[in-house]
Amino acid sequence: MKKKLVVLVGALTISTAVGLGLSQSDQAASASENQEPTLSSDDITSIVKEQYEGKITDFELDRDNNQSHYEVEVIHDDEEYDLEIDAETGEIIKENVEKFQLENKQEATKNSNFDSSNFISDQKAKEIALKQFSGKVVGFELDEDDDKYVYEIEVREGNKEADFEIDAVTGDILEMDTEIDDDRFDD
Repeated sequence: MKKKLVVLVGALTISTAVGLGLSQSDQAASASENQEPTLSSDDITSIVKEQYEGKITDFELDRDNNQSHYEVEVIHDDEEYDLEIDAETGEIIKENVEKFQLENKQEATKNSNFDSSNFISDQKAKEIALKQFSGKVVGFELDEDDDKYVYEIEVREGNKEADFEIDAVTGDILEMDTEIDDDRFDD
């Protein structure tokens, strides 16, 4: 009987230790997913401008496997550079260069008035969104929409989510959509 009790206590101790270890690794992964990157969009813009001639036409913060990176598109003459830049180090992880087709070049020329110097910072845009809907910023992108640059921001709190479009120059909220993700009705 004592032997069975010792085996049972040992098994419970081991399973508790394993459970705590898994719980802590889940918490660490969740914390790193919601952590702001070391380098801001302004830092990345400076890095890109130092290394590439041309105009930035698209800019997005993305997370894959708990690692943050920026995706940046630069147009110069008849070339388009698609860059992936580490959000912690500023290192260019991936660079893809494409020659323009005529219709793409005309579209890029239309967007070539990109000048981020008069934009509010990405941090300010996030603060504006979080004043309207508290939670964690889980998606962030600078995008051109109807000849206007906007920050597209996704915020989550529990099962609630809000998507914002914020004018990159004025900081005005152009659009705010909220929804509740209720899995009870999914079958």
